[in-house]
Amino acid sequence: MPKKILFVFNQVSRKQKRGLFRECTLDTDVEAIRKALVDTKYHILSLDLFSSKQLDDFITENYPIDFAFILAEGYKSSPLTLYNGHGATRVREQLKKHNIPFSHSSVETIEICRNKDLTYQKLQESMIPVPSYFVLDTHKRFRAKEILPKIDRIGYPLMVKPAGGGDSIGITPKSVVNNLVELKNKINYLKRSLGAGKIIIEQFLTGQEFTITILGNNPNYILPIVAFPRNWGIRYTETKNKEHKVRNKFKIIGKKDDLFSKLIDISEKSFQAVKANDIIRIDIKKDTKGTLRVIDINGAPSFAVKSSVNFMANKAGLSHSQIIQFVCYEGMIKNNLVPSQYLEELVVPIKKTLSPL
Repeated sequence: MPKKILFVFNQVSRKQKRGLFRECTLDTDVEAIRKALVDTKYHILSLDLFSSKQLDDFITENYPIDFAFILAEGYKSSPLTLYNGHGATRVREQLKKHNIPFSHSSVETIEICRNKDLTYQKLQESMIPVPSYFVLDTHKRFRAKEILPKIDRIGYPLMVKPAGGGDSIGITPKSVVNNLVELKNKINYLKRSLGAGKIIIEQFLTGQEFTITILGNNPNYILPIVAFPRNWGIRYTETKNKEHKVRNKFKIIGKKDDLFSKLIDISEKSFQAVKANDIIRIDIKKDTKGTLRVIDINGAPSFAVKSSVNFMANKAGLSHSQIIQFVCYEGMIKNNLVPSQYLEELVVPIKKTLSPL
């Protein structure tokens, strides 16, 4: 039976949650998540992650550690790691080096989900629809002649977004461009604000957007599917931060809805395509013809009290603490650890509430 759980996160205050630190977790949410873990009656070791050395030292000082519950996206001493898609994998690689099993998906899957170009590649290999797109590396000089044929293939308007990162970093209303001048301006903006790197230039989808959360491993479970209002517009950090105030406008897609089975099918195939574990959140959007296309997979979705995941959990009749505890439980089972009898008892009503796929 695991006795010590390492809870590793990147904590910030509300004032600090900006720029590259937007991926970090608010201190109030960290406390709510920590309380949910403490309620399992395990010994919880909390670490606000700054550097790789700090993590190595902490593990050595607290050896042995039986399991890690990971929210950290990287290292606060190197803010770029919080954004560029590599920090989350490096944290997991460190834990593997110390032979500590962890929650959520594998190193490989997290890397795929934190890099949208890799996500799209994996989905396409499984014949899952994604937007038409191409990748631009801003380490290289912008050459209009080279990309014009690619633009002609897709057509304006285009959506421009960083390949790495989460929390809609780099996405604004100006991410939708209608000509070459706007495209070049957006590329230059991303390069100035986030540094050189890969950018996704894709078909701008004008249809309705949906978000789906899949939990567990064998079997998988699904939380209520959220449909955003039609003509909701681009979802970026500022709008996402206000969504909790207007969720009465969001529709829950029920089993009787014609879209339900289609969304479930795409989501389940996406979970399998990236070889996910424990929990992922999938964003799907319609194109002008009504075709459903996956636009993002989050391998470590936010557990904030005001997050979409918690909203969906509440709609299913689960509390914030219960969704944390269930993911922790699934992570242990996946790693062939035997959960305590107390945690087993906590999970029984959760399984009865959730809908298996």
